[in-house]
Amino acid sequence: MRPRNHSRKGQTILLMTLFIGFLFGMSALAFDIGFAMLVRAKLVSAVDAATMAAIRFVPQGVGPMQAAAQRTFQANLPAGLLLTKNPAITTPVMTPVNGAIEVRVTGSAEVPMFFARIFGKESLTVNAGTTTARRDRNIMLILDYSGSVGPVLGDIKTAAKAFVNSFSDQYDNVGLAVFSRSASLYQAPQKPFKTNLNTAIDAIQTGNLTNHASGLYYAYRALLDLNDPIKNLKNNEIVFFTDGRANHFPAQFNITAAANCPGAVLDTSVNPPVPFVSGVFGTQTGTVWSLLAPPPTTSPGNPATTPDCAGWNSAWRQSIRPTWFPPNSLNGTPIAPLGVPMAGFKNVAPPLVTLNNARRREIAANVVDNLARAVRRDVNLQARIHTIGYEGTGVVLSDIMERLANCDGCTNVAAADAADTTQKKGRFVTATSADELLTAFLDVAGFIGRITK
Repeated sequence: MRPRNHSRKGQTILLMTLFIGFLFGMSALAFDIGFAMLVRAKLVSAVDAATMAAIRFVPQGVGPMQAAAQRTFQANLPAGLLLTKNPAITTPVMTPVNGAIEVRVTGSAEVPMFFARIFGKESLTVNAGTTTARRDRNIMLILDYSGSVGPVLGDIKTAAKAFVNSFSDQYDNVGLAVFSRSASLYQAPQKPFKTNLNTAIDAIQTGNLTNHASGLYYAYRALLDLNDPIKNLKNNEIVFFTDGRANHFPAQFNITAAANCPGAVLDTSVNPPVPFVSGVFGTQTGTVWSLLAPPPTTSPGNPATTPDCAGWNSAWRQSIRPTWFPPNSLNGTPIAPLGVPMAGFKNVAPPLVTLNNARRREIAANVVDNLARAVRRDVNLQARIHTIGYEGTGVVLSDIMERLANCDGCTNVAAADAADTTQKKGRFVTATSADELLTAFLDVAGFIGRITK
């Protein structure tokens, strides 16, 4: 009989002990690493939230950005959560990149070790960083200064100034157009803008009558004329405020004698040739007025409407031409090169100008609706239109306001527009009292501020 090998048995026990110790150590290390990864995932989430909070305060500068980021970070990862110590974030760092501002925030936290303490490792510091981008904005605000806004003009000015002050003097271009019977550009989009725009808004006086399409025309033209080589990479926004339905509209009008209007043009594409004049027409008189209402030279106050066709009367007026061709932008860019139809969702054909005021209001709605569609379909600008309606002094027609904004979920938006992915979606907000005007303007400012692409 062979003797037992006691030394081999002892070696096996020793190896098993070492192996079990190794497995225990690896398991302990895996537990510590797994716990650290769990904390890091929470850290990443907290830093993400802090970065998104910071980016909303870019217009106010680094101080408010840091405060917002810190509040949000502490709410998501307070000290002690998951046994963490010293959770902290860095000051947000801003970097301009191709029409956008990249904001980066990094964070760290100490994670306690459980089993690694055996090897002298008490804690582990985990780190995370997040970068997000805020696109620069080119914004045109359009304000109705018709006579009906008079009782709340002060509230409108307060709300409008709060709106423009929500954006960055350093990175955003903001301008202002106004309308009543006609319209004008008060300030082209520019940066910095806050000082000049606040002064311009304070100087606005009430006019009379309402011409939505002319206001939208000047705002769109201002964006086209903006000397910004990368504006197609930015968010281009138009914000339209009114307190009532339009009763005037821009168009081209056939006349019977060119001599009656100094700005008449002869259309030689038909036989016999027909003279026509461009301008603004509506419910008040039989006069065709200028599309441009130039402000006085001393202040940006109440634009003076200048008639192109004074004394235009039923003896020689003829009809509205079926399509309005807006004047080109100042840099020569055609605006709605296919023209803006007079017919639309309110009626199927442009009536003769001798028809009643209700039909003229219908044409006014058609024109601004069709012009807004042309603006939204501009693939180079890719502008959004946002609308704010005030119901305290007039009748705001939600159908036309929703159609202008092409807003998501709005029942009055044309089905074809809602399905057209080339047309961006805007926001429609209604204020029913003067107290709600500030909230409405800031609602739209916040909506624009949340758009990241």
